[in-house]
Amino acid sequence: MDGGGHNDVVRNSFDKQVPLFTGPASVFAARPGAPDRWGTLDGASVVLDVACGAAHVCEQLAPYVAQVVGIDLTPTLLALGAQRLRDAGVRNVLLQEGDAADLPFVDGSFDLVVCRSSVHHLADVERSLCEMRRVCRPGGRVAIDELVQPPAADADVQARYDAVHRLLDPSHLHALTDDDLLALVNATVGPVTSHSCNDPSALPLDAILTDASAREPVWRAIEDELAGGPATGFEPERRDGTVLVRFYTATYHVEVPR
Repeated sequence: MDGGGHNDVVRNSFDKQVPLFTGPASVFAARPGAPDRWGTLDGASVVLDVACGAAHVCEQLAPYVAQVVGIDLTPTLLALGAQRLRDAGVRNVLLQEGDAADLPFVDGSFDLVVCRSSVHHLADVERSLCEMRRVCRPGGRVAIDELVQPPAADADVQARYDAVHRLLDPSHLHALTDDDLLALVNATVGPVTSHSCNDPSALPLDAILTDASAREPVWRAIEDELAGGPATGFEPERRDGTVLVRFYTATYHVEVPR
């Protein structure tokens, strides 16, 4: 896919998703994961967060390292993150606009490179993963925490999952299976030294619908599944009058050889 054209889709979509990133109860503030998801943190480390959004992971890592640099395509989210960091008195995070497929850093610039829930938005996944490896210093680590297809999904369910996800967020391209992403990280970044499949997150559907979403088609697909229709991969559940949907993620660490 053309990175430039898709990058415009990403910016436009996330401009309309600002509420998901705003306030202490936002989806991204509420589920950053434990800091140790990124491995052992060193107080002298310089860290890069690729496709950082509104810098929630940057903020989480900042107390444990010397410097965090966050890079993202969407100026709106970067501005939102910068204001939150200023309000919180966080001084060791630098935010910069840029593309994961063409990171504006020299080789070996960072001790740790992280990327959370962003691979499924990337127009050129292989190139972006290679870039993460390139900018990580020898002896450093690349850590990726990423959305993956539901583990029991067959090819038809995987296709519906991507289709419904694009209705939720037009910047979504394709969620890989855990096996496929593991193989791709092995091939592009290096041998995976640590790998885990995380417990799924259950979120209210209402909480993740935004002005970027095609609300009625999303609800129709989910309600059809609840009524016994085709599986979407979101594994919807009605609980106390609220419809919950599930997201699966997996984490991959690569120790870059010295």
